[in-house]
Amino acid sequence: MKSIQYEGQDLFYKIEGQGVPVVLLHGFLENHSMWKGITPVLIKMGCQVVSIDLPCHGNSRFFGEECSMIYMAKGVAAIFNQENIQNPHLFGHSMGGYVGLELLKMRPIQLTLVHSNFWEDTPTKKKDRNRVIEIVENNKNRFIREAIPNLFAPENRDKNQSQITTLIEKACQIPAYEIQASTAGMRDRNDNSMLLETNPIAIIHGENDPIIPTEKLVAALNEVSNPSPYFLIKDCGHMSIWEASETLIKSMNKLIFP
Repeated sequence: MKSIQYEGQDLFYKIEGQGVPVVLLHGFLENHSMWKGITPVLIKMGCQVVSIDLPCHGNSRFFGEECSMIYMAKGVAAIFNQENIQNPHLFGHSMGGYVGLELLKMRPIQLTLVHSNFWEDTPTKKKDRNRVIEIVENNKNRFIREAIPNLFAPENRDKNQSQITTLIEKACQIPAYEIQASTAGMRDRNDNSMLLETNPIAIIHGENDPIIPTEKLVAALNEVSNPSPYFLIKDCGHMSIWEASETLIKSMNKLIFP
């Protein structure tokens, strides 16, 4: 892996392949390795794949009470500057999508939200984030063991049990204060709904996503005058990279090579 100094901290990333630049941003409690199953496929398609450990995740550390989506986006922009990455296709999974929205305000990217959204947290969701911050203080591993399986649709959990176990093991390595800091960052993120009016932001969504109800997402998209490319993956929860990897790759291919 490579690294860059960003505000006194090492920010780690990986570059593989040659061709059309594709940037992959993981979600909360994950890291760049979540993409390792599809990276070889993207390389064969003719892509240069950049996968990043966002602050508070993987090998990239953070020291502070709140790790904002803007802070993370500026770190990604620093990597773009170092590697001269111009107008890439960026796929942001969940929290990575929130980061992508902030990055879109800073420079040209072709953004796809993968199991992500563009609105701010509701008051109820903000309270849920605060509860997570409190729980993680003393029961970090218990929170992780309960949270990660619930990201998968119930019917897909048994066949993905090995992957769920691996995700839990990796997430448990994240310091509690970093989980708290990134949770606070998601809680206080901006409402970026208006970006869809002026940018062709694509959406890849799971039909049975427990985090983002399909009905709410479709209703929000219907309020946007500029229609967004929308890919619905059936029989899938929040983790299509494992629940429906072939369908996810097909959707990504259509967006990279229309």
